[in-house]
Parts: sequence; structure tokens; C-alpha cells
Amino acid sequence: MATPNIKRKRLVEKSLPPKIETYIPESRLFTQLQALERRLDTKIVRKRLEVQEALGKPVYKKRVLRIFVSNLAANQSGAPALLGADDLDEGRFGAAEVPSWTLRVEGRLLDPSGTTSKARSTPHKFSEFLNSLTVELERNPDLYKDNLVQWRRAAAESDVDGFEIKRRGDEDVKTKIILDIRTAADRFKVNSPLLRELLDIRGPISKAGFIMKMWQYIKFNNLQDSNDPDQIRCDVGLAQALGSNVVSFTTLPQMLHVFLTRPDPLVIEYTVRVNAGDFHMAQYAFDVEVEIEETSRHNIGPLANVQARHRELAQLENQLAQKMEEIHNARTKRDFLRSFAEDPVAFVHRWIDNQTKDLEVILGDRRHGLEAALSAIMAADSSAEQMTAERQKALEKETAKWLKESALYDEPWADEAVFHYLSAKTQERMQQLLQAQHQQGHAQQQQQQQQQHSALGN
Repeated sequence: MATPNIKRKRLVEKSLPPKIETYIPESRLFTQLQALERRLDTKIVRKRLEVQEALGKPVYKKRVLRIFVSNLAANQSGAPALLGADDLDEGRFGAAEVPSWTLRVEGRLLDPSGTTSKARSTPHKFSEFLNSLTVELERNPDLYKDNLVQWRRAAAESDVDGFEIKRRGDEDVKTKIILDIRTAADRFKVNSPLLRELLDIRGPISKAGFIMKMWQYIKFNNLQDSNDPDQIRCDVGLAQALGSNVVSFTTLPQMLHVFLTRPDPLVIEYTVRVNAGDFHMAQYAFDVEVEIEETSRHNIGPLANVQARHRELAQLENQLAQKMEEIHNARTKRDFLRSFAEDPVAFVHRWIDNQTKDLEVILGDRRHGLEAALSAIMAADSSAEQMTAERQKALEKETAKWLKESALYDEPWADEAVFHYLSAKTQERMQQLLQAQHQQGHAQQQQQQQQQHSALGN
């Protein structure tokens, strides 16, 4: 059963109160764990970026591509020994009797040893591993004009398992099949035998691999200048290959680019046999090492349990947030009860006053200004019910004098009073506008009705 995606609640404060250590000495371990968690988060973020970068790059593995070359021959028994292209027409022999042959070039990817049918990956087509294919036919150009066949990879073209070339003819033909093998990354041939020997390069190599080989050679032979690390002091072999005794690191990639050329294509020579029966295959098959992208990446060692570990960490963080919330609630409750125990009367008065203010704010009828000051004085008077006119007049005078002082407007309720006053005025103005709009619409409706009645009367 899948774990539901519950949105975690982030606490505004995720630290313990300072006085908590007085009651729980072990709580300082939590502070140490928080510092450790911050360091771990930094390293986890860095490793996560590295893992995402590694997962974003395709992984290639080497496999063997086996290439088969064969040909078919048709209607060869009754044909003359030498026929030209004009003689091999349907009018003389008929459509079913024209001597012909078909050259086939096919390829199949070999499975690694020990691969079962269930573990077999998606089959690949032969043309996936080719950039181009060229077939040269050694025939008399005076009799046959189509002696060169070329195929190049196109973006919208679907891949195939093999190629067939059908031609008319009644004699053996020598062919040269040129295959440009496609690689995962651009690979090049190092055209300097001395560099190949110095850097131990045995086949085509990428630009990055070539530069890495050169750097390994420089570090192994300690050719970097100790005073100027940007300079390379070449030894005898490297100086002979590069043509210089001192080379700068900034110019090294440009210098090495000169020694890279396109790798040699695979050339297969085959003779089409028309007199050896209806089918003929080459004596040997040709194995070529190719690179294919690794599609199954779920078995990649420690990364297999990353998601499970992430869910476990999320659950632990939820539990930690709940515990922190419980601690803060317990602290608030303790402070509440301690304040009540120290001075119950003052505590109840403060609590009632706070609740009253909150209720007034919620209901939106909190009084302010002179009315608030007068009500506060009158409410504080224990004999407010039996207050005389002289007492009330004296209170109003005292309140008016108090309001004249500028310090009154620095009280905390001043901003809130202005807000409620403006809100009330805004609502009042909106009601007036809505009422005026309603009256205007009603007047227009009556005017339209009168016009309709007058039109019907006429």
C-alpha cells in the first residue's frame, strides 16, 4: 500500500526554550543534533545534486554486433554467359526469367553469456549502429551504371535489421562494403603513432579521453613546472610528438586537436556468387564492438533505496515536528498555570481584558477614541450604576483633557482604531454606491417600461 503524500507542517520555531535545560538537562543533546543536522543537510544537498547529475547522464555498455553478408541468385541456369544491361530486359526473357542477384548485409546484437530470455533487453535494429553504408560493385561501367550504392542516416527514417541490393546480372561480382560504425560519443583516431605509443591508445578515443590520457602522462612523469604550473616541460618523446619543448596548458587542447581524425570505417570485401546455387553466404561473420545505452538503471547499488530512505526521513521529521509542537504547548500551559498561581485576581482581570479585546476585534465593534476612554473610566468606577450627573460631567471633562495630550495617540490601539474607522467608512461608501446604482437601474427600468407603453398606445 502506497504511503499517502501528506504535506508536512513546518513549525515557525524549531528550537527549544532556553529554560528547558533547567528542567530537562538532556535537552542540550537536541541542540547538538540540530547542529549535526545542518551539516548533514549541506552534505546531502551536495550529494543529491551529484546523484541527479550522474542519473541525468546516459550510461553506455559495450556489446558485440555480428555482421552477416550473403546473396541470393535467381534464374541463372538458362541465361547466356555474358549479357549486357540492354539484353537483360523483360521482353526477351520475361519478368520471371531475368537473371538477377540480391546482396544482403545484416547484423544482429549478440547477448552476453548467461543471459536468459526474461533478462533479454529490447531488441536493437542493425541500422541503429551505422552512420552510413556504402557498397561498391566492381562491374563494367559501360554495361552497368549503378555500381555505387550509398545509405546515410536520416533523422525521420526508421531503423531496419538489414539492407538488400538487387541487381540484374549472370556473373560473379566483387563488392566492397564500407560501414561507418556509429558510437555513443564522437570518437577519433590518433594519427600520430608516437602519441599512440606514449599514451597507450589502442583504438578510437573521444576528445575528453584523449586529453585525460595526456594529463595522466604529464602527472605520471612529473612534467609540470614547479614554479609555473601552467607550463609543461616536455620530455624527449612528448617534445618529438608535439614539436615543442614547453607547452602551455591553455594551448594544449588546441594542439591535440590536430592529431585527431575520423576513425577508419569497417571495410568488408565479398564476392557475389551466382553459380553456387540460389543462396550463398560469406565464409566468415564479422564481429564489431558497439556501445548501447543502459536502460535498466534500477540496480545501481546504494541508489536503489534512496526513495525508501527519503520516505523514512520524512516520517521522522513529521514525528519530530509533532513532538516540538507538544513541547511548546506544554510550555504555554505551564506559563498559564504559573501566572494564575502567583496572582489569581490579577491574572483573571488580565485574561478577561484580553478576551474582551479579542472578541471586539473579531466582531468589528471595538470602540476607540473618546468613547473608549470614557467607557474604560466608567467601567472602572465601582459605583457606575449610581453615578450622578456631576460625576459623569467631571469624568467627561477629565477624559477630554486626557485626549488632548499627544501621547494618547501613541497608544497601541491607535493604529487599530484608524483601521476600523477607515474600514467602516469604506463599507458605508460602498453601501451608498450600491444603493445609488440600484436606484439608477430601477429608474432606467421604469423609463423603458413607460416608453414601451407609449409605443403600444400609438
